[in-house]
Amino acid sequence: MPNLKETLLHKEVVFKGNYLLTEKQTVRLPDGSEANREVVCPPDAAAVLPIDDAGRVYLVRQYRTAIDQLTLEIPAGILDPGEKPIETAGRECAEEVGLRPQRLDFLFRYYHAVGFSTGQIAVFLGRDLTPQSDYHLDAGEFIEVVELPFREAYQKAISGEIVDSKTLLALLWYQQENRA
Repeated sequence: MPNLKETLLHKEVVFKGNYLLTEKQTVRLPDGSEANREVVCPPDAAAVLPIDDAGRVYLVRQYRTAIDQLTLEIPAGILDPGEKPIETAGRECAEEVGLRPQRLDFLFRYYHAVGFSTGQIAVFLGRDLTPQSDYHLDAGEFIEVVELPFREAYQKAISGEIVDSKTLLALLWYQQENRA
């Protein structure tokens, strides 16, 4: 097998914001030459596919400035300092859709843009949902809760109406694992 590894020679922070950091990295390529890489470093996140006993999925509709459109997404958020992904998933589900999963099963973890980002998301399946009367959104967060039968959410994924990667992966995973 050929050596394909790149060796980091130098990195410098070119942008540091409230949410992410961007680095310019200089690497040595397998052939000995050098190249520059631009790497975005967002915080890690967790998400949950909440499904109730009747097979309804709870999604959030929100506007995403980066792509200038409304999206349908599973509840998700960044990990607070010292917080485990499973804790984040439960907290975000309660905050965003007003339902706390009593059971969270780990599904998968993935990097959402391996070509230029270090960010990863842990995705869980949320079951045994209990209503939360005191739920709240983060400051600056405006969302609409959308409740759909799983089949309808899955069709929105297949048709291209759902474009968010974590949501697509969670719906496709669940469909694959639960085919009759």
